[in-house]
Amino acid sequence: MENWQKTYIENTRSISRLSNFFASEGSAPETWAADRQKAREQCVLLRKENISLLNRYLFPALDELHSLDSTSVDALVAFADELLDWKTNLDPGVYVVIHDALLSVARVRKDTDAVIRELYKLGMGYYYLRRYLNGIDVPEAAAFEFQNEMVFTEAGSYLHYFDQLENEDTKGYIIRAMANVALCTRNTSRRIAASAKTLQVAQDPHYRQQAPNLPWDAFVRKTHQQMSANREELSSGTMTTAELAAVLDSCYEIFKPEEQSENPSVRWIWPFYEMEYNCGYVSAEVTLSRIEHLVSKTPPDQFDMSGLYANVQLPVYYGRLLKEHPRLLENTDSIRFLNEAYRKMIRVLLTCPPDAMDDYFFYVIRAVITDYYEVEGVPSYKEITRQLLARFGGEDYIRFCRTGAVIRCICAAIYQKEPDFFDDIPFLAAIGDPAEKEKALMAYAQDCGLYFDFGLLKMNISRTMLTRNLFENEYRMYCLHTDSGHNDLIERPSTACFADIALGHHRWYDGSDGYPVRYVRNRSPYRQMTDITACAAYLAADPGEDPAGTLSRMQKKSGKQFSPMVMAYLSDQQLAEEIQRILKADPSPYYEEIRQYVSG
Repeated sequence: MENWQKTYIENTRSISRLSNFFASEGSAPETWAADRQKAREQCVLLRKENISLLNRYLFPALDELHSLDSTSVDALVAFADELLDWKTNLDPGVYVVIHDALLSVARVRKDTDAVIRELYKLGMGYYYLRRYLNGIDVPEAAAFEFQNEMVFTEAGSYLHYFDQLENEDTKGYIIRAMANVALCTRNTSRRIAASAKTLQVAQDPHYRQQAPNLPWDAFVRKTHQQMSANREELSSGTMTTAELAAVLDSCYEIFKPEEQSENPSVRWIWPFYEMEYNCGYVSAEVTLSRIEHLVSKTPPDQFDMSGLYANVQLPVYYGRLLKEHPRLLENTDSIRFLNEAYRKMIRVLLTCPPDAMDDYFFYVIRAVITDYYEVEGVPSYKEITRQLLARFGGEDYIRFCRTGAVIRCICAAIYQKEPDFFDDIPFLAAIGDPAEKEKALMAYAQDCGLYFDFGLLKMNISRTMLTRNLFENEYRMYCLHTDSGHNDLIERPSTACFADIALGHHRWYDGSDGYPVRYVRNRSPYRQMTDITACAAYLAADPGEDPAGTLSRMQKKSGKQFSPMVMAYLSDQQLAEEIQRILKADPSPYYEEIRQYVSG
């Protein structure tokens, strides 16, 4: 690799380490906050250098890619490979940009081997980039999945030329791409068809003879694993007989041997149990009992994939079963176990060591955020997400706290003059006592700061934003954090009151710009608080900005981007000074709060 590439990688790794609050365990308690602030300042400098490196070297190189010598191209490929792996995935966005450019050159040169290789690699880049969207069910997310599916589909279509190709690696990319189509679609029939076709090819003597050195048995096993992932649909009633048979065959191929082993892995024995439940072989009660056994026997300090599977994903599945079968809630023992399992789950997430916080770890956090079942007798969604925000929000958490303090300040000023200003909000309107109502409003205002950007916690895109500017497709993904936050918050009673704030804080007051379009201000009973949050979030977005200058710019957009009512209050000199004091205050108390989570 070239020196600038090595520097970019070193900077990106440093940003990852410096922005990880759990990597600062060596700091003494009395210097921890100061050390964290210095780390943030270092991240800002490294980010500036990274942006400069991309602008100075990468983008010009991609513009002239067709004329680069093979050594320079090889360096670019090695650079991209360092940025993408299943464990850390330092920067999948840059990986995608490089391989998208290499694909364009391969097409111009009509280099079939290179086209197939780059299609596969670009598909893998898209796949890991789409991790930001796991658990986000909106049409815009489906569009990214379809783009990914089409890239793998094109690469797999070269199977028609399999016999004519000489390079075995190229033939391997075709098989891998065919299989990976199943990773990119939510349509069960298409997933099953893609895996069935891959299995047929991978077991065909003709193709094996054409490329005898390819890992055919590994292809078959991994494709069976992909096919078995459709086991959740076995009870849907929408699968054909052939589809059912294909999924069951793969499940038995992958999971049956594990059941017969002396010490079966939870990661593989549970899917077999899940298959049996979805097929109707065993009851929901038996399945709950099996989960209880697997969770209970797994120690809370087991942080490998099997341990996280048992201690995090299985409690989430247990809750899902109770939600799907309300009759099971009649058994108080089930609720008691769910409560214990959820509390163990949170303890595991909060005590996980830094070296175990890989891509899979954040995958299971997304599962908790997406599927947590809030029911009486277990910790509320608000309670557990507050802990996750404080533990994993990092610098964002401090921004959330600051934003909440600003919202609270604005609400206090408004309430003093217009106590009925917030009466469209049902739970506030129901409070008759003015003092109690003001107390509830202040608590709600502070919490709106915590939850307005809640969708970012699941997306885990903040590290990329700390590393460099987002590319266009990444920014379009980032914009979906409003939908993500809304859809998760609205599903739980303890957080439903924050959902509209999460959805609408980037939408302009007059509806002429911003996102998402589906937030319609006049239809929301929380519109006044959303208006205030939009202003507060804008003011608190960058701790390095001068609040007075930011407020001056905002006044020019009053009535368009920002609520004229809120902006009229913000024109009050005393309120503006109070907000400036909040934004310029020493953030050490916020860091200390996080340190309590980091130190356990």
